[in-house]
Amino acid sequence: MNDYLSMDRSPEYLDVSDIRRQRRGLTYTAPDGSARPFDLYYPNEGDGPFPLIVNISGGGWFYGHPTSAHLGGTLHASVRRGYAFASIACTSSKYRKFPYQIREAKQVLRHLRRHAAELNLDTGFFAFWSFSSGGHLSLMAALTPDDGFLGDPSDVPCTVDALAVMYPCCRLEATEADFRAIGLEPENYHSGLRSAEAYFLGVAAEDVPELCRRADPISYLRPVAPPVMLLHGTGDRVVPYSTSLEFALRYREVVGSEKLLTRFIPGAEHSDPVFKSDAMCAEVLDFLDRVRLGQLPCPPERLGVDL
Repeated sequence: MNDYLSMDRSPEYLDVSDIRRQRRGLTYTAPDGSARPFDLYYPNEGDGPFPLIVNISGGGWFYGHPTSAHLGGTLHASVRRGYAFASIACTSSKYRKFPYQIREAKQVLRHLRRHAAELNLDTGFFAFWSFSSGGHLSLMAALTPDDGFLGDPSDVPCTVDALAVMYPCCRLEATEADFRAIGLEPENYHSGLRSAEAYFLGVAAEDVPELCRRADPISYLRPVAPPVMLLHGTGDRVVPYSTSLEFALRYREVVGSEKLLTRFIPGAEHSDPVFKSDAMCAEVLDFLDRVRLGQLPCPPERLGVDL
């Protein structure tokens, strides 16, 4: 197994030269008062205001860069469909521990809503579309109460209307045994101090079950939760798909199957190209379009788990 945090993660950036309308290096005020960067892209056509998709970079809560090459086709597909696209990266767990990154994710939503007019954004529809640890942060930001983790009530909500999350970490206390229970050998350490989870929490996950529960999205499911599209591959050796399955089943019980669209893709690995293919991007954007246009429930053939 690998020590996730010792792997080469040199940043690679997405070629966005064909997107004519873009604002790079914008900033919002982080919870500690510092300025944090994000990038914002717009459709090449149309006057706006534009509905918004927000991506929080993945990378085990440790690596992450706005407009990373790991976005694949998602950014271009979004602006072609008529959405603005904001790309952000929360502070690395090397410097800040949970729950700081949750506070950042909520803070950026408030910033985007507060400045929607000058940024030409339609506050009638904000959505997350994130991967891996970015999916975890998106779920946490969306599912927790408006002032949860921030602790300061505001007249500007930090809410989203929908989420698309790919292979998110839904249970931080998952161990190597969770992989072996589904016939996989984990790629990275998931217990002890050499794991990404330990860096994020500041302590080995197995030693702090209550803290893990506080960091698990499943702990915050409420009937008012927004519609979710959840995708995971059954060959994922970085995040076990069984934890997403557990989350999906609980979501159906608490929130309702009409607000959940799941895809569990046989054999797909973590960050598999299938998740960022043109066909998959079209499926995600079809889902977001339906939510934006009020066309729930989710299609019956995609309810639950496709196993």
